[in-house]
Amino acid sequence: MLDLRDAFVLPAPPHVELRAFTHGLMPKAVPALMQAFTDDWAERGVDAWNRVPNHWRPASGEDVGWWSLPEYLAEHFVAPLLEAPPHTCILQPNVHTTMQYVLSAPEVFASGRHVVITEAAFPSVQHSVKQWQDVFDLSLTVVPLTDAGFIDVTAVTQAVRPDTALAVVSHVGFTTGELLPPDALRAVADAVHAHGGLFVIDGYHSVGSVPVDVQALGADLYMGGLLKEACGSSGNAFVYLRDGLDLTPRMTGWFGDDDPFGFQPEPGVHPDVRRRFMGGTTAVASMYHAVEGVRILRRAGIDEVRAHSLALTEQCIARADAAGIPLRSPRPAERRGAMVILEVDAADRLCAYLKQRDVYTDSRQQRYLRMAPFVWNTPAEIDRAFDFIADAIQSGAYRHTLPETATAAGPVT
Repeated sequence: MLDLRDAFVLPAPPHVELRAFTHGLMPKAVPALMQAFTDDWAERGVDAWNRVPNHWRPASGEDVGWWSLPEYLAEHFVAPLLEAPPHTCILQPNVHTTMQYVLSAPEVFASGRHVVITEAAFPSVQHSVKQWQDVFDLSLTVVPLTDAGFIDVTAVTQAVRPDTALAVVSHVGFTTGELLPPDALRAVADAVHAHGGLFVIDGYHSVGSVPVDVQALGADLYMGGLLKEACGSSGNAFVYLRDGLDLTPRMTGWFGDDDPFGFQPEPGVHPDVRRRFMGGTTAVASMYHAVEGVRILRRAGIDEVRAHSLALTEQCIARADAAGIPLRSPRPAERRGAMVILEVDAADRLCAYLKQRDVYTDSRQQRYLRMAPFVWNTPAEIDRAFDFIADAIQSGAYRHTLPETATAAGPVT
């Protein structure tokens, strides 16, 4: 078992934090990195856009400034997580923004206007496609899930048509934790590519917890974020663009223009395709801490992170089975991401009940309890959490607990 607890700011015992799928724990180096941002701003002002100390790879001798951080950090920290070749990755503010860039690129729909997504697509994907549907006269196929709530890969491939321009699937489903294995993703890629379409993977819940090889998966674009299992915070997403993929998104802003400080009246096409996925002025502060979690995970080894995660989720499943709690996640290790989802009536009340006992989980739709034990968790913490869960369900005591969202300022559990 891994022991990376010393690398993160842990909640005081006996707290058990099981929400890596929403927001990882803060790496201990983050406060110093945020102080570096304020120091760079105070000491350099606008010149920081051109050059700041290289806080991320200080021994490299490479110059870096705020202007170059989206490419620089993606090149040296994100690309290795994806087994991606050089000059193919760039940071993004979030996946929603990336989808806007993709859908606004005329090359995407040059040979057809049919789009394939699944019922399990996150709103960043599903809502975006539907909002552009009328504008571009898109034909949309939403592939239904199986009775068990999983993606039917055969149905996805069969939904692909000669006019299919785009197919988007999740590497790991956010409602089930289902991991699509490489052969399944490759089958979708081959089906789409046979008609000249693009294959896009939403890897938000895989990167950091599952080994990824974007080229082996056949991805034309692979998008995700560093907020969740990659142990960063908000404002730090990314996109991989297959080498040779020439897209010119209409969403490109002045940061992605070929002559940004020429302030020309007509937009220009940047020679680096990655840079075309930039909009207006970039938020800088969030990039300072973007990759510290990635650094920790890569140092430990993603294969080791994956093994640790699988051992803990296996323990969760065994405890859920013993308590008679239905499982919504896949059982086979090769089909399981970092999440375990349980089917529990009034799950929002159970979530609040557990939080009052210093066990932090998450609920969805009042019927799913989600958890993701990660590199800071131990087997003893899993047992502590499930002792409370089993007792609460057996006694029904949790049903008297008011959901936290009923009184909190926000909806996040």
